[in-house]
Amino acid sequence: MAITRDKLRRPSLTKETVDVPALGGEVVVRGMLLAERLELWSGTVTYSQIAKALASCVLLDDGKPALTVDEWEAFGGTNLDAAIDLFQVVKRLSGLGTDAEKKADTDQS
Repeated sequence: MAITRDKLRRPSLTKETVDVPALGGEVVVRGMLLAERLELWSGTVTYSQIAKALASCVLLDDGKPALTVDEWEAFGGTNLDAAIDLFQVVKRLSGLGTDAEKKADTDQS
């Protein structure tokens, strides 16, 4: 028998507060939405996909994106390590880069 609406577990994205001194303080990083995750996972990750993921998933206290894609491109040009570290947080919160994903990649080879 199907579950009732009141027992349905509602989805929520995982979020984490991260201190990024290069940005001037803390930001909120959230996991990716389905479309964002599938786009990223569909092949080789490009630099523009990283900037796009950061523009969607790195938020300020008001819940709005911290920077635009172009601003993330510029940020990464001068703060590469910080940008990559933030992208790793996005991936982890989205369930990417896990042992299960590595196994699936190995199985497809």
